[in-house]
Amino acid sequence: MLSVEHLTKYYGTKLGVKDLSFKIKKGKILGLLGSNGSGKTTTFRVLLGLIEKSEGKVSYDGKQLDFTDKRLFGYLPEEKSLLRDLKVKEQVSDLAQLKHVPKEEIDANLNYWLKYLNIEKYKDVKVSSLSKGNTQLVQVICALIHNPKILIFDEPLNGLDIENVGLFKKMCNDLKKEGKIVLISSHQYNNIEDLVDEVVYLYQGETCFKGNLRQLKRKHPERFLVVEDPIFDEDDEGVVSIQHIGNKYHVKLENEQIAYLKGF
Repeated sequence: MLSVEHLTKYYGTKLGVKDLSFKIKKGKILGLLGSNGSGKTTTFRVLLGLIEKSEGKVSYDGKQLDFTDKRLFGYLPEEKSLLRDLKVKEQVSDLAQLKHVPKEEIDANLNYWLKYLNIEKYKDVKVSSLSKGNTQLVQVICALIHNPKILIFDEPLNGLDIENVGLFKKMCNDLKKEGKIVLISSHQYNNIEDLVDEVVYLYQGETCFKGNLRQLKRKHPERFLVVEDPIFDEDDEGVVSIQHIGNKYHVKLENEQIAYLKGF
């Protein structure tokens, strides 16, 4: 079991996440929901030992994490972090060696995941030649190559087409059956609602909701969407608000039915 108790992180005087607590048993998937700045990535970075927590406790199987086990976590970051001039097999192998994985195990695991994700033909192709979706799948393999016990996927569906979204979800369910612990972040619960066992909903670093997703939807019937095209107008029926942030539109709708009628 992974246990997070009263986790708090400040960046100087700025709050990253406050008093966050949750537990995940082996063979379960937890969804971490919230918009940008809600504390999702901060939580992941603390779990991975990339930044120091300000307060709280993180433990696995009853022992406080000391980050000495380099193979405990597998991490898929939201941002692309591959070396574009390397071939796929070189990129994955280099990262696996940093996790102290024997070469024979690297080769076997790489071949398995390339076949599982239907990208065997790209084994000897440079990362720079891959599509956005296939680059994401290679990053997935990088997170899995050392056979970690805990998987952290930060906005994993970005860049995946419908077919590969289905493949990714199948993979997560297979990981569950193997007894893995899986954490998945998302801006929108509809992307992962058929996948997660429980959710934690963060807003500006604080926990708004924790529990079953059906309970969350009953408590908060509003629907939040992040879209690239201005397909909604503030005068449209059922639209509560629209914010243009960066190159995307953050839309708040009255309920899920409005989103369904718009094709979401």
